[in-house]
Amino acid sequence: MDLKKIKSILADYFEGKAGREEEELLKQFFSGNDVPPEMKADKMMFMSLKEASSVEIPDSKFDKKVMAAISAREIALASGRRRRLVYTISGIAASVLLLAGSYLFLFERQVQEFVMSDEHYTEQEMMLAYEEAKNALLLVSSVMNTATGELAPLVKISEAKRELEAIHRFHQGASGLRVLSVFDETVSVLRPDEK
Repeated sequence: MDLKKIKSILADYFEGKAGREEEELLKQFFSGNDVPPEMKADKMMFMSLKEASSVEIPDSKFDKKVMAAISAREIALASGRRRRLVYTISGIAASVLLLAGSYLFLFERQVQEFVMSDEHYTEQEMMLAYEEAKNALLLVSSVMNTATGELAPLVKISEAKRELEAIHRFHQGASGLRVLSVFDETVSVLRPDEK
């Protein structure tokens, strides 16, 4: 191809006046081996553009697939946490029932022994027994409240995860700027006097 025509098309290209056909002509010319030494910088730029245009862009469903996988993982983690919470609460409830059952069983035996014997408790002794039972139940209640209070940090973990997802989206956008960086480097090689 005529070198004068290439230089004319190249000037139009840099001014933004070249069409697709002319751009393709320039790409074909610069991908060949017969490029004059004074046009090596232009060749580098067109080779970079050719390489950047060959980068495969994921299909439109890619983001949906990634978000679906993340959501599935979150659901699995949440169900695991719920399962552990249910097991913990079930264990606590079973312990309370065991303690209450033991207490009632022993209390019933004592009542039967009391009824069988002729001993009678004073009102003060019955009030003391009532207070002891009340204190025992308050202790069990405070232990249960402490155990469920320790689950509060899980909310902070969930919030931190949301912040990391936002940082990840920013990183994806920044990685898309690499192509512009290559173009900028090529332009700086072509026009070193503008620095």
